[in-house]
Amino acid sequence: MNTTRTAGMSHKERLLRQGMKMLYANGFHGTSVDALLAESGVPKGSFYHHFGSKDAFAQAVLDRYGRFQAELLERWSARDELRTAERITGYFGEMAELFVESGHQRACLAGKLSTEVAAASEPFRARLGEQLLQWKQQLVDLLEGGRERGDVRTDSSTGDLADSILALIQGAFVIALSTRDTHALDAVATSISSLIEPVTGS
Repeated sequence: MNTTRTAGMSHKERLLRQGMKMLYANGFHGTSVDALLAESGVPKGSFYHHFGSKDAFAQAVLDRYGRFQAELLERWSARDELRTAERITGYFGEMAELFVESGHQRACLAGKLSTEVAAASEPFRARLGEQLLQWKQQLVDLLEGGRERGDVRTDSSTGDLADSILALIQGAFVIALSTRDTHALDAVATSISSLIEPVTGS
C-alpha cells in the first residue's frame, strides 16, 4: 500500500479505492477480504462496520463505478459543438484510453461483474441490471436530442440504437481483455458512427 497517497483518507475511501483496483484485476471471486485489508491498511472491524459483507462491499464499488460512467457520459453529452456520433465515440474513446493506460485491465467493471457473478447472484444481477438500464437511458436521451438536431437516423428506435451501442462497447472490451489488441476498440468507434448517422436518402 502507498501510505503517502492514502494519508488522510477515511478507511471507507481507502477500501473503495483499493477494492476498485482489485475487482478489476482479480474479479469478485479472486478478491478476498483479507487481501483487501492488507493492501488498504484498514482493520477488519472497519470493513464490516462500513459494508457488512463482501457482497455489499462489491456492490458499493459497482455503484461508484456507475457514477463515474454516468459523469463521463454526461460530460461528452454536453459537448454541443459535436455531432451525436462524435459525442458517443469520444466517450467510448476516453474509456478505451483509460483501458490501455491501465495495462489492459480496467475495461468495464459492470461488464466484468456481469459475466462473473450476475447469473449466480440475484442481488448482483438486480444491481447490474439497474445500472445498465440507467446507462441505456443516458444514451437514449442523448440520441433523442440528436434526432431533434437531425444527426441521428430515424429508421430505428433510440432504444434499439442504445442497446446496440452498449452491446458493441461491452463486446469490444471482452475481446480486448483477452487479446490485448486495440483493433476491436478502433473498429467499434467506426461502427458506432455508422450505426447512428442518418441513412443516406432517408
